[in-house]
Amino acid sequence: MDQPNYHVLLDGRTVGPYDRKTIVGMRIKRMLTGDHLLVAADGTRLTVRELVGGPSARPSARRNASAGPAGTSPVLGTYTGILMETARRGVAVPAFKGELEVRVHADLLRLAGRRRRGFGWKDDRVKIALADVVHASGKGPRVDVWLQPGGSGQLRRIALHMFTAEAAEELLACLPPAITDPDQPAAARVRAAGARAAAPAGRALVVAALGISAVIVLVLLVLMSRIY
Repeated sequence: MDQPNYHVLLDGRTVGPYDRKTIVGMRIKRMLTGDHLLVAADGTRLTVRELVGGPSARPSARRNASAGPAGTSPVLGTYTGILMETARRGVAVPAFKGELEVRVHADLLRLAGRRRRGFGWKDDRVKIALADVVHASGKGPRVDVWLQPGGSGQLRRIALHMFTAEAAEELLACLPPAITDPDQPAAARVRAAGARAAAPAGRALVVAALGISAVIVLVLLVLMSRIY
């Protein structure tokens, strides 16, 4: 089935047409904002935010309490996002590429998308029990989900890009308040874990800067010895 194309109203002129994937890429690269207008082939107008999954977007991106498939808990919200980062150990999350579906159920978080398999692609999904999620927070369109599988061991992080801050906020609103409350003890543990992770990176930058300074001083000494 052919994907619909859209023209973009840009600075008083119409450019395109572009398919949804191209528009999503332009949004990620900040070539377009969420407020830019699009015109479909039938003349329908919508914003980039509505197309890629803002809170006023298509039905699949709106919060709802519909029943899920047989044998699953109710669906609280379905969104479009991109997997930015995932822990390499302790979390069995496929290396999704491109857009993925982020679906919040009453008792789990489901990610579904495509990943590389050999020379081709494979549709895959993963279900994360909300019982294993200790904290979730957002900054702009980014959502960080911190896990502690089994309730013990090291904290693991999954970072999602939700395209817009509004979509990120709505996704967080679907999660239990105990998970998103910044005053909960788990939030303090997450902040401490983030600080510990940032400390080695900061020390590495200092060491690198000192190393560069030492090389510059050595070069200057060699040049001065040759001149004098």
